[in-house]
Formats: sequence, C-alpha cells, structure tokens
Amino acid sequence: MICGLGTDIVENQRIAAVYQKHGERFLRRIFTAEEIEYALSHINPVPYLAARFAVKEAAVKAMNVKTGMAIGWKDIEVSGKIFGKKDLIFHGAALKRVQELGVARQHLSLSHNDDFSMAVVILEALDTTPDP
Repeated sequence: MICGLGTDIVENQRIAAVYQKHGERFLRRIFTAEEIEYALSHINPVPYLAARFAVKEAAVKAMNVKTGMAIGWKDIEVSGKIFGKKDLIFHGAALKRVQELGVARQHLSLSHNDDFSMAVVILEALDTTPDP
C-alpha cells in the first residue's frame, strides 16, 4: 500500500549558484560524504548535486512531514552505483518518521539534464487490513 508520494524538480543553475557562493560549506551542510564523493567524481558535479537535492525534497514530501518535525538534510541519503538502482537511506528523524509510517519499501527515480533535475519518491507500507 502506498503511504507516501513525493516529487520535486530543481533548476540546476540555482544549485550551481549556491555551490559557487558557499562551496564546501554548502556541500557539508546538505549532503552526506558518499553523496559529495559521488557528485565530485564527475566533471560537472552540479546536476548530480541538484538531483540529490531534489530527492531529499521529494522524500520529505512523501513522508508528509509536519511543521515542527526537524528532519535534517543529511537524514535522507541517496546511495547507489553510477548506473543502476539508487536507494534511499534514512537516518535520524527521517528514519523515525518512516518507521512511524510503517514503511516497508521505498522506490526512487531521479533524472537530470543540463538545466533541470527531478526526483520521484514512493513509500510503501505493508497492507495490514484483514482479508474479507
């Protein structure tokens, strides 16, 4: 049973501007070490950073985060190989929230081009309704 769905789209230029202005400080505040390493392994890291930023936003939407829930940027992490399936890893307050929702599986799709990055996150809980 789907218990959460979130989407987000990011203008890569916005991420490029913040990265150019704040550099490593921006990276360390928003992304995990693995996410930074992955993005910086590319000639142009901006689309990879922007896609991961979009994932974090989409995941927060999928978790239906309420005002006052303090989910940090690094509480949501994108993991996975260069090509292939990406996974969400939840830490801290995000982990607590997905446990509250009863999330059993998560699905993630992300994409980017020169101008935009986007992400879709679906959270699934076990269907606990009794059979008729």
